[in-house]
Amino acid sequence: MDPMVILISVTGGVFIVFLMLAVFGRRGDSSTVSGLTQRLEAFKNDPTGGSSAVAGGGATDEEVSHFKQRSYSGLPILSGIFKNMKGSEEVAIHLERAGIPLRVAEYYMMRWGVAILFFFAPFVFGVSLFNIGIAILLAVIGYMLPAQWVNNKKKKRTVQINSQLVDLLGMASNSLKSGYGLMQSFEFASKQLPDPLGFEIRRMLREGTLGMSAEQALMSLGQRIDSRDMDMVITAINIQRAVGGNLAEILDNVANTMRERERIRGEIATLTSQQKLTGIVIGLLPVFMFAIFMVMNPGYMSLLFTTMAGRAILGVSIVMEALGYFTIKRIIAIEV
Repeated sequence: MDPMVILISVTGGVFIVFLMLAVFGRRGDSSTVSGLTQRLEAFKNDPTGGSSAVAGGGATDEEVSHFKQRSYSGLPILSGIFKNMKGSEEVAIHLERAGIPLRVAEYYMMRWGVAILFFFAPFVFGVSLFNIGIAILLAVIGYMLPAQWVNNKKKKRTVQINSQLVDLLGMASNSLKSGYGLMQSFEFASKQLPDPLGFEIRRMLREGTLGMSAEQALMSLGQRIDSRDMDMVITAINIQRAVGGNLAEILDNVANTMRERERIRGEIATLTSQQKLTGIVIGLLPVFMFAIFMVMNPGYMSLLFTTMAGRAILGVSIVMEALGYFTIKRIIAIEV
């Protein structure tokens, strides 16, 4: 049997086994149980449900650590390995911000699985030095594709949350004017708002009932969402809680600021629409001409694939196309 076929089969089988173990492994590992036990013991030692070490709304490292117990995999061994890996916590937060119910180990296994699949794809046409180079390039692309997918999901989710923030602030402000407290106002708004913002507000309230202070719950909310508009809201609330003032009026002012920013964003999108269309046309023109020449004279265009000079020209063209796309994208990306 061909050794390449054996290697592909063994690699695919190992990947499938590990993927099944990570996805369908035990969900409640020892670290999660330990974190829950510590949390309950903390409430047992403090009958008030608060913390005597927190005088001004802050928190000690031990208290905050009760709420940072995270499972990185369905397998305790993998969870411990990824817990000690640098950047695992940032990846877990990134997945939360994208609203993707994957753990860190599952995410990395998906990335490596796609990379391995892309790496072996060119060898279907034979083993050669050129195919090995293409396989390495495709493996890098395959490894980056899931990350790009997560980034796109995160951006779309952030845009949805930003579009719901004005409604949230309006409901919270009206509830405060009616005599409700801040958390009661958020609870009322969470029942009216759809996901994803409604889900995040309900999660924040649930953390508050488990012993987090209001400041900690708000900071955790801002960390999960990673939105400048949400950071503005949280900063305004924390300042008001520290120095006092009319919170309903503050939220109204923040909502008006967000409306103005959204209006300016719309004007910028209108003014840059022509430049975006120009970039799309210029970027797709070489691809369109390449397709036409392939249909008209495939023998002439085949030199790009059969000769070393043609392959070099094709590679340089692809790189320059990518550079042009990202350059135009950066030029028209105007932050408000």
